Order: sequence, then structure tokens, then C-alpha cells
Amino acid sequence: MRPRKKRGPKNRYVQALRAQLDGEVADRDEEQHDLDLIAPPDVLQRIVDDWFDLIHPVAPILHRDQFMHRISGNGHRERERSASFVLLVASVSAATVASLRRRREIYGTVTVEKCLEVAERLKLWSMASKTTLDRALMMYNFSSAVHHEYGIDSSLGHRLYGEASTSVAYLLHQHLGQMSFMEQQILKRLYWLIYAGQCTMEMHGRRMLILRHAHEPVSSLLPMATVTDELLSCGPVSTPHDDTSPDYSYITGLNALSRLFLVWQSSQATTIQTMENLQQHVSRAHEALANLPPELVAFEQPGQAGHFGFSVQKVNLKVTQLHIRANLLEQMNGLAKDQGIAITPDAIIDERHLVVEELLDLLYTMPEEVFDANGYSIVPKIRDIGSALFDELRTGSHGRTLQASINLDKLLAKLESLDSPLSLRLIQ
Repeated sequence: MRPRKKRGPKNRYVQALRAQLDGEVADRDEEQHDLDLIAPPDVLQRIVDDWFDLIHPVAPILHRDQFMHRISGNGHRERERSASFVLLVASVSAATVASLRRRREIYGTVTVEKCLEVAERLKLWSMASKTTLDRALMMYNFSSAVHHEYGIDSSLGHRLYGEASTSVAYLLHQHLGQMSFMEQQILKRLYWLIYAGQCTMEMHGRRMLILRHAHEPVSSLLPMATVTDELLSCGPVSTPHDDTSPDYSYITGLNALSRLFLVWQSSQATTIQTMENLQQHVSRAHEALANLPPELVAFEQPGQAGHFGFSVQKVNLKVTQLHIRANLLEQMNGLAKDQGIAITPDAIIDERHLVVEELLDLLYTMPEEVFDANGYSIVPKIRDIGSALFDELRTGSHGRTLQASINLDKLLAKLESLDSPLSLRLIQ
């Protein structure tokens, strides 16, 4: 009997190939899994704190304690600091830097471009990458960052958005039943945030990959208004919830935002647009914010104490509602011109003035910090609403033109303030 030949260590190339075939991360270089690739610990902590303190109220798609636990490296599962998680942290950093433009100087060398370079280094587009919730979140964050940074016509932004949309659709239809309660709820939240992006881009005249069609069911996809403890305990708890406690839910506001965009999408679901259809949906947009809970309704007077996160949501909801109403009014104005009406009808002008006055009231009542927390995405909406005033300056009667000019000056002054860097504002 011939003795068995003693085998040496396995060829590293064979090991790497087998790891790829098994869907594992083949690269064992520890540097590639180091969060220092993104930012030093103190800067990264500042970015993550800003994400949860400022952005989370309008994008509640991460669990703070769990996320920080994974960043600290104290997780019990293997590869808590894997390349996929580093990519997720890089995407959060990119979205924060892009959204909170006036705070960029406190983020050191962290930029959207740097975070994208980290993503390239960790093989963002690798064919071995699995479609997971982390990957869907990461693609959404990167798409948001790229659109804010490079504009809504960025091809990379569209590509990232498309990947996020297809990932969410795949997970919803193929893996929802295998997910934990928390993962299911976060996936549903992400679905509606992507849907909001789809509608917003279409309002700007850009057609995105469609995640949701107008006549699809709604109720089964709306996330539950759970608080943090309920996510971890796999469902609602019977104990009454106090909104003044440190633990609260922003999902009621997210669902209200989704219903606003459902109104807008419904207005477009017709083969031939009519004045009656648009007017009906203007009325529905008015009604969409009715019956909200108290924390999302009353606006504080300047200096009055209020929960900051809910104030951020209130501004986001109101500006979105005004943007939708303004968009529908401009469609009505376009139809009027197509019908040979050269001068904007009085009914459209009156409703347009109401929209602008409500916006100015909001801008001059709520602290600028609340608008900062909504991120840079809110500024184009405000500009869109104000752009209709130029139409009145060209075509309106003297009295209306004077009022439009006054309102436009107020709006431009506030936009200039919102666009100024944080350091300049602090000096002033």
C-alpha cells in the first residue's frame, strides 16, 4: 500500500475562490474592514450622532443602539465589522455630509467622494455581494448622498437608486417571511422613503425606476408605529406610551408623509389630465394632514419648548404638502395655457398665494435648526414653490404683482440664510 502523500497548506487562491463561491468575503486584509478608512473615531462619532439627532426623525431606518453596538465592535456574531457593515457606515457618513451642508466643516476630511472611494475599495459592485437589508440601506443612503451632492441628473445617483429599489422589491417579495420583526419593519420604512424619492423626482420632471405603481395595495406595506423597545421585543407592547419619554416613534409621521405622496401619485394616474382631477387632488392634499396626533400638528411660537425631532417632522410634512399643492397648481396653470388662457386664472393665483403665505409663516416661525435637520433636500422644494411667483411678476395685475414681489423678497432672504455656512451663521 502506497503511503499517502503529505499535503501542504491549501493554496490561497483556491481558498479565495471557494470563499467567493460560498458567498463569503474573500479578502482577509483587516485594513479593508477598518472604520478608520472613513474617518477618525471622534469625527465618525460626530457624524453618526448628527445622523440620529438630525436626520433620523425623517429617515428612521436604523436602530441607534444596535448600530452603535456594531460600530464599537462588541457584537457577538462573526464579521460585525465586515466589509458590508463598513460600507453601510460609509453610506451613512456620505448621506449625512451631503444633507447637512452647513455642518461640513466639522466633519474634517469626510466627503461624499471619499466615502464613494471607500465603497469602490470594498467592492461595492462585486457580483459576489448578496442582496441584504444592509445592502439596500447602503444603496439608498449613497443614492441620496449622490443626488444631493451632484444633482438630480447624476447617472450614478440613478444607478444607486435603481439598485436600492430592486433590492427592496426583491426582499419584500422573496424574503420578508424569513426576516425578523425588526428587519421587516425597517424594510417597510425604507420602501416608503424610496417611494417618496420616486415621487419627488417625478415632480422635478425626472422619471426614476418605479418601485410602486398607483393602484398597488397600501395597508400591508405601511410600517407599524413602533418605538425602539417594541422593535427589539418583536411587536407592540401593552404598556401605554408616553410621547415625552426618551423613547418615541417617528413612524406615524413617516406614514403621513407616504399618504401625501400617494395623493400626488393618484393625481398623475390618468391618461388625460383635467382641471377637475387636479383641483380634486389639491383638496385632498389639504386634507391629507388632518387627524394627525398632537405632536405633529401644533407649531410652536418662537422660543417655545417642543420636541425637536417632531418639529423636524412637522416641517418636513408641511413643506412636502405645500410642494405638492404648488406642483398641482402649476399643472393647472399649464392646462389653462394649453386651452388658450393667456393670464393665470384668479382661482390658481389665490391658492398659490395661500401656499406661499403658509410657507413664509413656517419659515419665519420655526427655528432654522429645524430646517437644517431636514437636510438640503428641503431647499429645492422651497425654491420650486417660490418659482411660481416669477410667473405672477410677469403676468399679474399691479396689486398682485406688488404682493408677489414682497413675498418673493422674503422667500429669497430666507433661502440665502438657509444656504449660508454654519460658521457664518454663528458669527452673525
